[in-house]
Amino acid sequence: MLFSDLILAIMKPLNRQRTISSPYHLIKGKKSGQTIQDIGYFGLYPYFGIFPKLDKKAYDQVVQSLFLQGYLLANEQVIELTEKAINTSDFDTPLNGWKYRGNENLFFNRLSLIVQTLSHMSQSVKTFDPIVNNEEIQMWVKKYLQQIQFRDIAVVQAFKKELFTTLTDSAISETHKMILTERLTGLALSGLTWQQIATSKKLSVLDVQLMTVEALHGWMAEIEKSNPPLLLGLMEGVIQQSSLTATAQRTEKLFERGFTLEQIASLRQLKTSTIEDHVVELAMNDPYFNFKPFMSLELYKAIITESRRQQSKRLRDIKVHLPNASYFQIRLALSIKEENQ
Repeated sequence: MLFSDLILAIMKPLNRQRTISSPYHLIKGKKSGQTIQDIGYFGLYPYFGIFPKLDKKAYDQVVQSLFLQGYLLANEQVIELTEKAINTSDFDTPLNGWKYRGNENLFFNRLSLIVQTLSHMSQSVKTFDPIVNNEEIQMWVKKYLQQIQFRDIAVVQAFKKELFTTLTDSAISETHKMILTERLTGLALSGLTWQQIATSKKLSVLDVQLMTVEALHGWMAEIEKSNPPLLLGLMEGVIQQSSLTATAQRTEKLFERGFTLEQIASLRQLKTSTIEDHVVELAMNDPYFNFKPFMSLELYKAIITESRRQQSKRLRDIKVHLPNASYFQIRLALSIKEENQ
């Protein structure tokens, strides 16, 4: 997937319902109520937080190119796709941003330093400049290597075999695999820069970086599936154990103890609207969420019916026809998986 493909993939379900900057916040992993809700509303889980350091100017340049290529129409309020964009094929991608939340970088940094260390130590070269400067990662790798008895040549061979076997079996293209291996550093072999890889592949740097994230997500999925004992250790702390953000988890615990939204807001010294965001997130991730303390079944059905009639999830448009419903109630209703009610 190219970066322009990524933006189009996000924009298609958001068409005429969200602003042109919405995909940017989603890709960056912004934890605002609006962004978190949109993930559930529009099924955008794969794309969340895959570029936490994405530059706004770089994003705007790609969006501008979509205008020039005839994929977008000028609209100051919302995304408006052309027929050309709407008719583009859906993109297959191994991305799983909601699950990994950017931790693929942690996995790859650990791997890079381990590969570099094993490469040097197997040739009796004991001093080198570590490719990863982060002290926490360096300490983790040192402990890991001691645990696996890395000085044993059989362990080194086993690690190498797991690496190549899982990468080979991963559901990603050969280009994706090549990009990953070209980023690794070993004895007398330096990993290539983003620009070097982009030039050699005739791609943009953003395209190469996106393909790297895709490759890592596909690779980590294969590691989870096949459970290779040595590589599986690198997954420690990488997988998001809860589908909720950390702040929503804290609200959930108080809510389960019977506190009202206002009481939770007071206890946590947060705005009630922020706690409402958390409740919407809880509903989005819990198929058994009970919405009845917040609205009647009749109101819930009315909101869903109106959303379907308009073929839209824009809160303002729904509220015009249901003035008695609060924005919180509308957001909450739209977050609930209808098949579970």
